[in-house]
Amino acid sequence: MSFHDTARPTGIICHGPIVLLSALPDPQAFVASMIANDGKANSLAAGWPYAGYRATIFSTGEEQALEGPAGLGGNVQFYPVNALAEAGAHVDTVANWRSNVIVDRELITAQQPMSAPQFGDVFVARLNEKK
Repeated sequence: MSFHDTARPTGIICHGPIVLLSALPDPQAFVASMIANDGKANSLAAGWPYAGYRATIFSTGEEQALEGPAGLGGNVQFYPVNALAEAGAHVDTVANWRSNVIVDRELITAQQPMSAPQFGDVFVARLNEKK
């Protein structure tokens, strides 16, 4: 939270933006609600410091392409896009495996590894602005 509170650049790529949920008042209850799909997650997100931020994360389509026996052998318990949206973020994704970088205030997020070159350029530029 210190980076958020002091507006220092925070860069997160691929599945990493899910870590922002750790700043929820009760992240364990939120995750349990997402897994249970009980409709309580949104109310459990009240007070989340990243509510209203634009962000991106590994898309649902990309997750689905890797799920099941033909992919990585299993399924996710919930989709990261849905979790960030339930918490109050505005999640923007693009077509599978295309570069996508979102900058909102101090937060810089990238959809997946195909975004790495663009993400690196944007993040370094933001760090240089802060010097």
